[in-house]
Amino acid sequence: MSLPVRVVLMSEVNSKLGAPFLSILAEHPLVELVGVVTSPRGRLCPYFLGEEDQVDLDAQGRGWGIPPMRPANVNDPGSVAAIAALKPDYIIVGNYQQILKADLLGVPRITSVNFHPSPLPKYAGWAPFFWMARTGETRSGVTAIAMTTQIDGGPVIAAKPIMLSGTETALEIRESHTVANVALLRELIPRLAAGRLPLTPQDPGERTYFSKPGDQDHWLDFTQDTETILRTVRAGYRRPGAYVLTEDGEVMVVLSMEAVGTRYPASVTPGTVRHENDDVFIAAKDGWLRLWSIEVEGEEQLGHLPRSHTSVSTRFAPRPSA
Repeated sequence: MSLPVRVVLMSEVNSKLGAPFLSILAEHPLVELVGVVTSPRGRLCPYFLGEEDQVDLDAQGRGWGIPPMRPANVNDPGSVAAIAALKPDYIIVGNYQQILKADLLGVPRITSVNFHPSPLPKYAGWAPFFWMARTGETRSGVTAIAMTTQIDGGPVIAAKPIMLSGTETALEIRESHTVANVALLRELIPRLAAGRLPLTPQDPGERTYFSKPGDQDHWLDFTQDTETILRTVRAGYRRPGAYVLTEDGEVMVVLSMEAVGTRYPASVTPGTVRHENDDVFIAAKDGWLRLWSIEVEGEEQLGHLPRSHTSVSTRFAPRPSA
């Protein structure tokens, strides 16, 4: 094995996982970062929109003297040829949202390694941090796999377990899993450089796969129990947020709520609103929830509804386009 090993990194241009990956790979003495592949111009990963401390992998790569490639389709023949011309030993993938097909996966001399923010084979697919919050998951982790044409289905190289309380927001889960994946990359670099990668096939019987969450997954259905509603709120935090329609048909994006039990009569119709001083309470199937904060023009503010509002809608409607 000739050292340093040649690596191409693939990540979204505003990825808070890709940014530390780029720095680590560019600085490590066992690695020669020969290429960076990131999002097409004008496209940002929705996970990180509106957050503080925005990153820019295009500028970061240029700062290291590696102008990133930004193909609209990373699998088209021109893109595959350009990446192959870099003669990588590895492609490292961390939060890159185009699916790599067989021709591209065949480019690196050794393999392509994906760092996935879940304990594969569980939570394969889109936005595992959303689905973990949505299901109240307590046993999680991150996984590095050798990539195959099956999405998140390749053999496991290494993994790190993470314990959760089951009450974290999707943002908290994403951030803790980013830290764990950065640590996992650091640990794996010497093994990558040595070319000694233990490969353990995933158990297909344990696989769970989740698709990209849609409006129905972010909608607050107050005919459900309070725990399901709270999980939906936590899963939507901070973007795009869980939502409900008010009496006047306006979208209210809910960022935090608290279960308060049977503070008011439990037999009331779900979706009923009660006002107490400046506080707002909404009835669910099995109890009441205090509305703590909502999103207003991109900012988190204390929750409120006009005192004339006595209910919220319990009928699903897609979120209007911005």
